[in-house]
Amino acid sequence: MRKLIFLSFSTFFSAFLHSQQVVDLEENATYKYNGIEYGFYISNEQSKEVKGEDYDRFEVNLFVRNSSGCVKVIPFKVGMTQSTDEDITIAEFMCRNATGKRLTAKSGKILTKPWYTLVKVNDEKATDKYKFINAEAGHAIGNGQTIKTKIIVIVPKGERPKMACTIVDFPGM
Repeated sequence: MRKLIFLSFSTFFSAFLHSQQVVDLEENATYKYNGIEYGFYISNEQSKEVKGEDYDRFEVNLFVRNSSGCVKVIPFKVGMTQSTDEDITIAEFMCRNATGKRLTAKSGKILTKPWYTLVKVNDEKATDKYKFINAEAGHAIGNGQTIKTKIIVIVPKGERPKMACTIVDFPGM
């Protein structure tokens, strides 16, 4: 019995570990996983004084790009607890050396939008006919589509932002 409990616990734990992975990113370089590229670049930098200490302030652009050659769809799951009209997080970027001072960010998320498609359904008026309706079928990233967001971070003087990305892996995507 103990072996069965241990085996089921370790199976559950290993499945949980494979559902997300954290990777360190380099500036102006992408990390590619499952046809999706993850990366960041800096669009603005300046030096700031915060409470008598010097810091460097960076505007960091975070992005996720689908370069797989096809649409990446995140379908609804049976028993899904998240509301269908909410965006789904597909990646979370963390700045490991950000201070968070002056109400600046330490992390940022990339969210997908709902995906709508034409669906063929039975027509209520005629049982032998069908009609097409526009229905939400999940969330998706189109081929070649880039989703991006910008965060502002403050890091110690002389340092560049050290970014890491948590990749949310959806089965079947």
